[in-house]
Amino acid sequence: MLLALLWTGLGGPASAGTPAPLGQWLTEDRGGVIEVRPCGPVLCGVIVGLTDWPANGDVKRDWRGLPQCHSVLLAGLALQDDGRWHGTVTNPENGRVYSAEVWVPDGTLRLRGYVGLPMLGSTQLWPPFRGRVQGDCHFAQGGVTTR
Repeated sequence: MLLALLWTGLGGPASAGTPAPLGQWLTEDRGGVIEVRPCGPVLCGVIVGLTDWPANGDVKRDWRGLPQCHSVLLAGLALQDDGRWHGTVTNPENGRVYSAEVWVPDGTLRLRGYVGLPMLGSTQLWPPFRGRVQGDCHFAQGGVTTR
């Protein structure tokens, strides 16, 4: 019994009440849909939808020249004692990697990217995406739910 109480106090099963950020989320600029899903023992966020398409109709490319569609944006997200998921976020335009915290307090995902200390970063609000993404990463912008 004592072990169970200690385990709960150290972030064990009591952390199960923290909502996992699983699902599809519309980025703050409404230009992308990110799907947060299990990737082994942690979570990751993959770009599954984009609205900003080049004139030639080809998918937008990242800093390496690879398609942004289906690339990993959020990596290594693990639940910590503070109830937030900690990992990294990569800027697909320049390849810079930042520390990240993700949490969902009210049905809207909050992503805080930072270098060094979280207080030196900024937070984006990503509403849940309720629309439909096509296999080629196209989606209609009408898929946001508002409260």
